[in-house]
Amino acid sequence: MSGREYTRRALLRRGTAAVSAGAIASTAGCFGLNPLGGGGGAYANWLPVPDDIGDSDHYQFTYLDTEVVESNEDNFDEDSFDIDSIESFWDPLGFDWEDTSMILLASQAVVVEASFDREDAVSDLEDDDYEEDGDHEGFTLFLGPTESRAFGVGDNAVVVTGGYGVDDPLDPIEATIDAKTGNADRYGDENEDMSALLSELGGALDSGGTMEESDSDTPENGLFENMVASGDTATVNGETADRKWVIVYEEQDDVDTDDLEDWVDANSDEGEFADVDDISYNQNGRKGIVTGTVDTDEL
Repeated sequence: MSGREYTRRALLRRGTAAVSAGAIASTAGCFGLNPLGGGGGAYANWLPVPDDIGDSDHYQFTYLDTEVVESNEDNFDEDSFDIDSIESFWDPLGFDWEDTSMILLASQAVVVEASFDREDAVSDLEDDDYEEDGDHEGFTLFLGPTESRAFGVGDNAVVVTGGYGVDDPLDPIEATIDAKTGNADRYGDENEDMSALLSELGGALDSGGTMEESDSDTPENGLFENMVASGDTATVNGETADRKWVIVYEEQDDVDTDDLEDWVDANSDEGEFADVDDISYNQNGRKGIVTGTVDTDEL
């Protein structure tokens, strides 16, 4: 495993433990499916600036379009998704994976857009000893019995967070809702590095994040000097899928496609690029980009 590689399967099997431990940012996945449009897709509207949800200037996110996954179910390996673990993100709410349209993991919060009855969701939480804690921009807030987990319930979306590592588990919920409703700054609007990254994404499962400018130069580990953001995505075309990896550098002159090639070569036998064919390298401004194709059942 390279220094920046996190597999989708490892992420989605962590379930609620990732949320409760505040570990979402450290376990972000690494692939996407069908495009939703430029700028990372509509999910980017849910991403608050880091200052609004914690002490760090950076975080990672992972986004999954569950409808696209469902429509391509026959093309995936049967072990691609641990549905029980994914559904544990929003437990004790009673709706299922099939009712969802998207899942977004971003720092301390998980956003789930789904078709569900709001009154039933409220009842589910109350039955599990959650207590109502006011309203925020059309969402009803609930705090768990140990005050370490919280929910924001809207008409077709829920925002969930675990309280470990934050003073108040409701804070990241409110910040995430504020970003979505336009009442607070958004990560992609206020951070030029995130904006540059999102412009290359837009899949049904995108992942990425910004970081402090790297002084490491170990391409074999996926770490590049002057790197400030990275992410990846893919597009499913039935039995095959197009993949893309994006490295954002501080300056255009910092981009080194030879380093990208070294990264791929070092991880082609058993690593991240073992099943990738037709690999190519290019530069777009201050972004270095690797593209290739894989069999969908290898994702």
